[in-house]
Order: sequence, then structure tokens, then C-alpha cells
Amino acid sequence: MNKSTIYKTGAAVAAGCTLAYLAATCGSAGGLKAAHQVGVKTEDEQDAQTPEYDFVIIGGGTASLALANRLSASGKHTVLVLEAGQSGVALQESTMPAAFMGLQRTVNDWSYWTTPQPLLNNRELPWTRTKVLGGCSAGNAMIFHNGAPEDYDRWAEMQGDDEEGRGWAFKGFQKYLQRFETFVPHPDVPIDLTERGHNGPVQIGYFAHFTALGGAFIEACDKLGINKTDDVNTSKGSLGVTRTPTYITPQGQRSSTERAYLTSDVLARRNLKVATGAHVTKIRFDRRSRTPRAVGVEFAETRNGPTFFVKAKKEVLLTAGAVNTPQILMLSGVGDAKQLKQHNINVVKDLPGVGKHLQDHLVVNVCFATNPRVSGISSRRIFTPSTFMDRIRLTTTFLEYKLFGTGYLTMHSQDSLAFIRVGDGAIASKLLAQPDMVTALGEPDSTSAKTAPDIEIMVSSLAWRDHGHAVFDVGDAMSITPVMLRPSSMGEITLHSSDPWDKVIVDPKYMSTRRDMETMVRGIRVANKIAQQEPMRSLLNLDDTSQPLLDHGLDAMSDQEIEGIVRARCETLYHPTSTARMAPLGDGGVVDTSLRVYGIDGLRVVDASIMPEIVSGHTAGPTIAIAEKASDIILQSWKTN
Repeated sequence: MNKSTIYKTGAAVAAGCTLAYLAATCGSAGGLKAAHQVGVKTEDEQDAQTPEYDFVIIGGGTASLALANRLSASGKHTVLVLEAGQSGVALQESTMPAAFMGLQRTVNDWSYWTTPQPLLNNRELPWTRTKVLGGCSAGNAMIFHNGAPEDYDRWAEMQGDDEEGRGWAFKGFQKYLQRFETFVPHPDVPIDLTERGHNGPVQIGYFAHFTALGGAFIEACDKLGINKTDDVNTSKGSLGVTRTPTYITPQGQRSSTERAYLTSDVLARRNLKVATGAHVTKIRFDRRSRTPRAVGVEFAETRNGPTFFVKAKKEVLLTAGAVNTPQILMLSGVGDAKQLKQHNINVVKDLPGVGKHLQDHLVVNVCFATNPRVSGISSRRIFTPSTFMDRIRLTTTFLEYKLFGTGYLTMHSQDSLAFIRVGDGAIASKLLAQPDMVTALGEPDSTSAKTAPDIEIMVSSLAWRDHGHAVFDVGDAMSITPVMLRPSSMGEITLHSSDPWDKVIVDPKYMSTRRDMETMVRGIRVANKIAQQEPMRSLLNLDDTSQPLLDHGLDAMSDQEIEGIVRARCETLYHPTSTARMAPLGDGGVVDTSLRVYGIDGLRVVDASIMPEIVSGHTAGPTIAIAEKASDIILQSWKTN
């Protein structure tokens, strides 16, 4: 059957017909265990009965499953993964690229909110953290970008004279970025494959739906001096504009770390167990020697249900993410002693850096009306049908996805990306007529190098507010979104109480430096320039300035007025990092260059919280690579021992 036939017969098939199809094709959750099946009730504990594993991995997220796969591959080590959520591979909202926002603010989301942010009009911002196997790799926008090479060189530099720290520089770390990847070529996007990975479990390529806006954006950027580049994930750097590479398979499905690393063959390993519905409450330590040692993990299935315990013979590996990792450390007695005592938690190790140095990427969606005379450039009518013909179009869209794995339902949100510097260089001086930001503000450059970006600009055929949860009813519209890549503001994660079921306090301290605000204002100015540049201009309808949800009046606004937009509308891109960062102890570090928690034996952290600084790009790839490198470090350590 060809695509034209689909459109003729589509009205006869209900839009929900893909649900059963997806459940049948996305893999099986078979082989997973319930939490109570892998531990013993603490009230029934006896050494002879308590289950023991070589490695107990806390969390089943982006890094966790890569780590579990590699550590269990030889069959020599027993591995247990404890995940609070369920499997994601049979969830339509996770596997279908266009449906990913359906996971937000549901049972499959930790659903954090920030404290009121004083510099953002006291707004509380939602912080989605996906609560299924695969973590945020199962619920993010699937953009494959690893940051700039200079980011990793900066990581290594921050480790001082530590010789092992040099291995975190890009030259040594690149092999781990490549190890997880299998790049699948696309006939429409020829690129040099020299620096792409070819044997990893995660499929990457250009299989997302691509609209005319994506191509026009690339051409408009190029005319403005933002040069085209084939690949923003190489040693040559990430500056330039390109079509968005994604974690989407040739079959049009998300390539999460659960799908990639936790295949049926892996789940069948006798030395690997993966438990879902296991909410970790505490790491247990043996304190009989001078240095405390992590010896096991306590967890529960419900708030009022029994607590279970498992022993870790070799190590506890904490991979719960930049929010839950510091929470679990603090609940277990590892953190700022003063704060722990306020909550009557026994101090195991005073580590003031736990929960500190929180960084995140902020965005502002700059929205424009699309030209009604040009069809197929706005996706609004596909996803929010209002007429009978719109519903027909939605039904045929489902059919196309079912039969071919193509079409609008493979859309992940952003067609093309541009990485630029607005703090200095040609964009600042020529395009924006602005001075060097360091000179103008007297604040240091927050980027990792003069060749690394400070702003990303993304283009989408959808316009939205509040991550798609607010009504955006202005007809056909699209968005150009600047992302502040290297914030100098730092926040913190702190405990609300000693109850492991209470959510932590998330305070990112957004826009607490002048440089951050100035960077975002300049990013919005660039977004507006792109909208007005051909061929983008011909696809838009910029004449109507009566709609308050549209940003057609930016030219007439002062910087102070644009600051007002930032304070009222900026949102998170869901990229928190650095709350248990790898750094010298004297610099507020929590882990050393082998990811061992300072002053604790048998405990490592392996997730985005160890990033010394946030990368100038998307965080999923670097997080998977951290797990790949950690697996080598851990296996070598126990081979030596």
C-alpha cells in the first residue's frame, strides 16, 4: 500500500488504532521484577537470608541501564537495578516521538516544581523528571547533541593535578560518546561518518519528521553569518546551523536507554535483575572502621508499606539523577552536616557540596504566525483538530505512522538547530551591534572556550507556552527558541524533611547574574533576526501585531522590555546537572575522578549530577557516555582488586 492510498482510506480507521500496534512492537517488559521480589523486609533481616548483589544500582534512568548492561555483560558480576517507576517501552507517550509531552505531570513523572524564583516574577517552574525505566531518555525531546569538545577539556582542567582527570578531556572521552552510538545514515542528509559511532546500542540519525521551516531556518541562518555545518557532534566543534539529529530509529520510534541497553537478551542474563516500583529510601553504611562503607540499600513500594533491604557486596552505584541523587545522599547522612542535623539525620560524612552547584538550561519560545497561503509548515492542525477534515488528517497521520513509521508523529519538536556566540564575536558586533559582554558587564565569560557556544537557537513548526500545557489559540503559528547554554547562575537542591517520600526543595536561582539575562536577551534578538530573514520571512505572517501571544513587535522593544518577556515566560529545558559534581574536595566536589564519593568506600555516583559544569548542549548523550566510562573504571578497579 502506498501513501496516497492511506489518505483515501484513512477516515475509516480510528485514531487510537496505533495503541495496540505500539504495545506489540515496542518490546516487552518481561523479565522485570517487582520490588518485593528482590529484597528482604527489614523486619525479617538475617544475614543468611538477605539477598546480596555485587553491584546495586539506584535508579533505572539514562545512565543506569547503560551501566547495568556493561557491568553484567561478562557474567562475572551480579547486578541489581532499583527503579521507582515502571517500564517505558510499552507506553505510547514514550515510544511515539510526537507524544512525549504526554508523560509530563502524570504518574510517570516525578513532577517537581521549583521554589518561587524572585528574578522570574516569583514564578514556580515545573521540573519534569521522567519516572520510568530509561529515565529522561524515555521522555525527552530526543535531540542528539553532546555539547562542545571544549566543555570536556574544561572538565579535565577543573580536576587540577589529578592525572586521572585528564581522561575526562574530549580526546579521551570521545570514545565513550561514540561507544553508545550506532549512527544510521539517511539519504537526505549525507554527512562524514568518520567521527560517528557504528556499534553502539543507541540508534541515532535523521528520521524525525522535517518541515519546510527547518530548511528555511538553515538558509536564513546561513545568510546571517551562521554557517551551515553537516555535524555538530565532532572534534571540530559545534558552532553553526544544521538539521537536528535525533534518538529516533529508522522505524520512527524513540531509542531510549531501556530500548537500547535492556533488550530481552540482556534481561535474560542470570546475573542481572531489574526491579520496578522500588522507591529507594536510604543507603546503609558500615561505620565500624574509620572510613564508612556502603553495604546496601533500603527501599519500599509504597509510603506506608514495608521497607526492604538488599546487600551490596562490592559497590552501591547511585544513578538517580541531578535531583534524586543528592536527595538520597542527604537522606543517608552524606551532605552538609548543618542541614542534616536540622532534619535529625545522623551525619555519616560532612560533604557540603551535595546538592550545590545546580545548573540548568533556560529557554524562551519566541512565537510567530505562519503564512496561511503556504501549506504544511504548521503542525497545530495535526495535533489539535477542530474540523472534520482536521480529524481526517489526524487519522491518516496515525495510519502513516503505523504502516511506515513516518510522518508528523515522528516529530520530536525541533527541526533544526544553530549554535552561536552572542557574548562576543561577529554575531554580537555585526548582527546585534552589541559590545563584548565581558567588557560591558565586568563578569567573566561563562563558556568553556572562545570557540564554544553560549546560545542554541531551535526552530519548531509548533508554538506553545508552558511546555504545551497552556492553550495557544492563535491559528497557525511556529516558534524559534533560544537556549541559554552556559548559565553562570547556580542553584541548589535541599531537603524538605527527612521523609524519603517528601519531594526536595528545588531552587535553581535562575537569572541571578547579569550575564545570564543579557545572554538570553541577545538570544531573543537573534531569533527575531532569523524570522525576518529570507527564506524564513516568506513562510511567516509578521504583519499582525494584535495577538499578545505572538512576538511580532520585538523590533520596537527595548532591552528592558525583552527582559520582561524573559522574566514572564522563560522555562526550563529539563537539563539539571552538577549537584554531586566531580571536582576537588576543596572546590565543593562530591566525587573524585573515578566517581567515588569522597570519604566513603563502596559508593559512586554515575549520572548528570557529576558533571563539573553543564555542557553547552543537550545532556542525554554526555550522561550515557559518563556511564560507559564509569563501567570501564569500575570493572578495571575490581579486576585489579
